[in-house]
Amino acid sequence: MGNLFLKERENWWTWIVWGVLGCISTGVILPHISEAWLALVSPVCFLLVLTSWMNYSRRFDFSRAFKVLSCVAVMSVIPVLLEQLYPAMDPKQGIIDMALVVVMCIVLSIIGAWVARRPKQYY
Repeated sequence: MGNLFLKERENWWTWIVWGVLGCISTGVILPHISEAWLALVSPVCFLLVLTSWMNYSRRFDFSRAFKVLSCVAVMSVIPVLLEQLYPAMDPKQGIIDMALVVVMCIVLSIIGAWVARRPKQYY
């Protein structure tokens, strides 16, 4: 039967640690890359690892997986957001770049949550 009526509580400290690790890895990669957009490879890799683990464990429904993946994604791209926004000569361009990064994080989180969701159980 699984956990039909049992609501699992989320351990957010685990996901915050994953987000901090993604932030550190992005921050380490960012100075060595000439193009700031290539630093987004690190958060994407973290999301792929988490999505594959969620798909393997089959414990996450869509909304739970989306919340976890979006939390980790947004925390992981903080160095890129600071790099794009802080030295921007044109503030409008910096805000547009920041909005594109956030929208990309949301889209990747939706796709990852859709892949990681547990299948419907019929009884």
